[in-house]
Amino acid sequence: MKSKRLLAVLLASAMAVTMAACGNDTPTGSSTPPETASGETTPSGSGANDTSSDDSSDVTYENKVIMGNTTDLSGDFRYPGWGTSSVGASDQDIGRLTVGYGTQEVAEDGNVVWNDTAVKSHTETENEDGTATFTVELKEGLTFSDGTPITAKNYLVRVLAFSSPVAMEAGHPGMAGNAFVGFEEFHAYTGEAVEGTSKEFAGVRLLSDYSYSVTVSSDYYPYYFAYTYAGFDPAPMGLFLGEGVDIMDDGNGAYLTENFYEKNGDSFVKAAEIEANRYDLTRYPFSGAYVVSNWDASTKQATLTINPEYKGNYEGQTPSIETIVYVKLIQETQLEELTSGGTDILGGVTGGKDTTAALAVVDGENFSEVHYQRAGYGKIQFDCDFGPTMYQEVRQAIAYLLNRTEFCQTFTGGYGVVVDGPYSPDLGPWKAVQDEIELIDYSFSPEAARKVLEEGGWIYNSKGEAYVEGAEGVDAVRYKKLTAEEANALDGINKTYASVANTDGVTYATVEVNGAYYMPLAINWFGSTPNDVTDLISTTLANNSDLAAIGMVIRSTTGDFNKLLGEIYREPSYGYNGVPTYGMYNLATGFSALTNLDTSYQWSHDPAWFTNSSNKLYDPYDIDFPYDITAQKLSYEEAVTASDDKLGMDYLSMGMVYTATTEEEFNEWYMGYVERWNELMPDIPLYSNYYYDVYNSKIENFHTSPFRGPAAALLYANVKGF
Repeated sequence: MKSKRLLAVLLASAMAVTMAACGNDTPTGSSTPPETASGETTPSGSGANDTSSDDSSDVTYENKVIMGNTTDLSGDFRYPGWGTSSVGASDQDIGRLTVGYGTQEVAEDGNVVWNDTAVKSHTETENEDGTATFTVELKEGLTFSDGTPITAKNYLVRVLAFSSPVAMEAGHPGMAGNAFVGFEEFHAYTGEAVEGTSKEFAGVRLLSDYSYSVTVSSDYYPYYFAYTYAGFDPAPMGLFLGEGVDIMDDGNGAYLTENFYEKNGDSFVKAAEIEANRYDLTRYPFSGAYVVSNWDASTKQATLTINPEYKGNYEGQTPSIETIVYVKLIQETQLEELTSGGTDILGGVTGGKDTTAALAVVDGENFSEVHYQRAGYGKIQFDCDFGPTMYQEVRQAIAYLLNRTEFCQTFTGGYGVVVDGPYSPDLGPWKAVQDEIELIDYSFSPEAARKVLEEGGWIYNSKGEAYVEGAEGVDAVRYKKLTAEEANALDGINKTYASVANTDGVTYATVEVNGAYYMPLAINWFGSTPNDVTDLISTTLANNSDLAAIGMVIRSTTGDFNKLLGEIYREPSYGYNGVPTYGMYNLATGFSALTNLDTSYQWSHDPAWFTNSSNKLYDPYDIDFPYDITAQKLSYEEAVTASDDKLGMDYLSMGMVYTATTEEEFNEWYMGYVERWNELMPDIPLYSNYYYDVYNSKIENFHTSPFRGPAAALLYANVKGF
């Protein structure tokens, strides 16, 4: 089975699943909402107070808006996160404002639509060999911010560059065009004509100055969201190729000129140039509504000015606000920043006290608000490939030991609801299955936690004897006897597993007894700070007496959000030291579009897709009944029968998009996926809250929603008098 997935090609970075720090759980600008609070009449949708005031009609404003986020700006605006999911919310906001003319964009209802501003026509052709060809004709006359024409080459530059070994040396996965015919040969080409390689990418064609096509391999077609294969954003050629490289097509596929593969010793010369370009905001122009006119890395402040060359988004909407200043906000002082003029927008205010305080300043004359129920949730996330959290029963026990209803009410102040899986009530698939789906109820129950732990084998002490409740020292927690395979996970990391942040002087560590290894039920948790969610988890879970009574301990380490991402993605540039340490984190996730329900390859057992899985969960069901993308497809019912009702996460996520061809079939696979997810609990959803965007009333026509966050909403807004 081929284990490759369309990354940058499948969706523009603005459509990616996003994660935000949970200090006030600030949204990334494109979040979606889960259900209304049970038993409550809670406002939903969006509604803004009157933004006009006769009393202030004579006030003159500068055509400028200051906005910000509590997550750090890093300067990674050109291609935030290199197309992965480890992307900061602020960087994504800048990306949304400065990248434009994508052939497809996300509409306000969450659907991915064709962009008529950029696309003249598009066709889909099914070929006799099982492949499919998508042809796009672009409109002429579009330009970058410096006036240079945008042509078909600018749309193909990213898929060609980031399907190459050069991109991999620059730190990118290099799998952007993996779904297209000829990917493997092109991906293997290093500048020399070697058997099995090709400088020409057969499935990517430059047809003319203003048209291109992509041919999708039969391994990836049919695909439920097949039209998104042709969704590309334009980019300046040099940005992702380096200077002097061109795109050519002699009739057999697009290719890059040979200087792209130039080497200095064993290294590609262009790799270093591409990597440097990632953070270069001055050398190359922009395609979106705004350009970055100034970036101050020391103050984490970016100034954006309107791009006069920009002709509009998919609806033809162009910006009115001349200048946007994007600043780093501190959660504790952000309301003061709003009232003092340090920012004009507080996006995604949530949490009881923060919401109450923010709404107290809303008067319709000086400050206004718009609110909506979120599509996404704050969560505890687990690493599932080592340590205690690699075991399903441990993750379930933690869920039972946390009173999530109480947690949600405390954090959201009543403006939130608990969810039990990866769903949003504003998206069609959940609406279709919500009355039939069967989910485990993880209501607070120490007894249920004890039961699943004992059934899972957490019945020993550090001497390999029976666990006794109330013991002290290293025997205060339960231990599990590891199999040889479990002990050798990740090159034997479990043999040396130990608790950190041992403030009480007790270190819980795996012990060897008579040749067998026993692992302690001690969870290393990393939480971002300052962060109200981190604080609340500490008081309601980590220091909960029920946790200690059951024989579990959670040890807390805190740091900034970049460090947290570094640990999750094991990324040295974000501070990871090369040794997996933490099994539990708190952060948030959201659905920015319907296509985010595609989680294929995020649960693959293939190491090639390790970076796709933030949980690193490998479902054992997938070992016994793997999904073969090249084999004849089984319907959901057939697969359930053939697997003896044991379909794994990889199989379900793949079937959802590579087997389903109708909406009904998609929903059927989706229901099975959510049920299995709920059973394995790779995350514990904590709350799905309402977002309040509070803003200076000088801003008019500012309407946010689950799929259109503050940054995107500014395209439609204006400052009074302009």
